[in-house]
Amino acid sequence: MRITGGMVKGRRLVKIKGPYIRPTSDMVRSSIFNILGQTMTGLAILDLFAGTGSLGIESLSRGAKKAVFVDKSSRALAIIKKNLTICEYNALSMIIREELPNGLAHIQDLGCGQFNLVFIDPPYGKGYVKPTIYKLIECDLLAKNSIVVVESSIEANDPLPSKVRNLQLKPTRSYGSTLIGLYSNHEER
Repeated sequence: MRITGGMVKGRRLVKIKGPYIRPTSDMVRSSIFNILGQTMTGLAILDLFAGTGSLGIESLSRGAKKAVFVDKSSRALAIIKKNLTICEYNALSMIIREELPNGLAHIQDLGCGQFNLVFIDPPYGKGYVKPTIYKLIECDLLAKNSIVVVESSIEANDPLPSKVRNLQLKPTRSYGSTLIGLYSNHEER
């Protein structure tokens, strides 16, 4: 698993092994950034169900100003810390151990501000997508004109809702069995 673009392109990341861990593949990650654009200059990133942290680290490599990584697994958080050290992004990052989606209220309490880009990559088929998006909105964690990227599975019985309050789902894309949905928020604040 490598960073696919930006300042630390090609840098190898540490993987997590286990039956419930599913890191985003290099090909899918590269495709996500082809859709979003190659530069993330100045953006604040929130990487939820972060796993290895590859999506947030990829964003930092492409110019994001900060990234907050959230996962409930202490093992995953240790891997994220190692990967941030490998890429030398510790100073631009915060790692938080929280159960999602309810832990988003704590992120708001920490004063992390609002985020321009949020990645949601939960365990497939467990019904986390919609409640996590609702909680992001409820906790006022989305900046104006933010984008929420959701990773799911074509096989999972967990359809992506077409709209969640002011977030509208753009056409989804599939890569093998992986389904990528992008929600955009263009509501004026």
